Amino acid sequence: MTVLRLGVLISVVALTVVGQQNSPRQTLVPPASCRVTTPPAHPFTPPAWSEPGDDSFWLGSEKLWTEGSKSGVWEWEPHKPGHEHEVQPLTVKISWGSVDYYWRKEPRPNLTLTGRRLDGEAPPLLLMPMTHILPGPGPNAGPGTMLAGVYVPTPGCWEITGEYRGEKLSFVVWVQPVKQGNQ
Repeated sequence: MTVLRLGVLISVVALTVVGQQNSPRQTLVPPASCRVTTPPAHPFTPPAWSEPGDDSFWLGSEKLWTEGSKSGVWEWEPHKPGHEHEVQPLTVKISWGSVDYYWRKEPRPNLTLTGRRLDGEAPPLLLMPMTHILPGPGPNAGPGTMLAGVYVPTPGCWEITGEYRGEKLSFVVWVQPVKQGNQ
């Protein structure tokens, strides 16, 4: 009887471990101490723009907008030793839009991006050179989108600010380490 109980116990433990490894990612929740940006009460809709993704919302005005994450969380991985000052791999790519932006006139957008950690000291963000996303095909395809590749150097509560042609837009995100099972 003891052998049977031991066999059942081992089976239950094994099935639990397998179930946890194959389960979908856990919901990402920022701590209460980090007041992440949430969808506004009166949503902004960019001119002639696509719908935001399931976990995102539009933030800003027609002069400068971006897509925010409803969870308010970005996942983060440290760089390998000796590569701390390299931008790749990125933490996130952020697309920005403006009625004043047109990719043919400004293929390298004059968008300035900064970040500051709100809950402690941290080195500055690492950024790829600003670039753009081409609009879809056709003569009325649109102005394109500005794109920023960002590496956040440490986890924590971060305020990210974009500035384009005198217009500033800031939002707050919680940057948390990727759990080993989620990679």
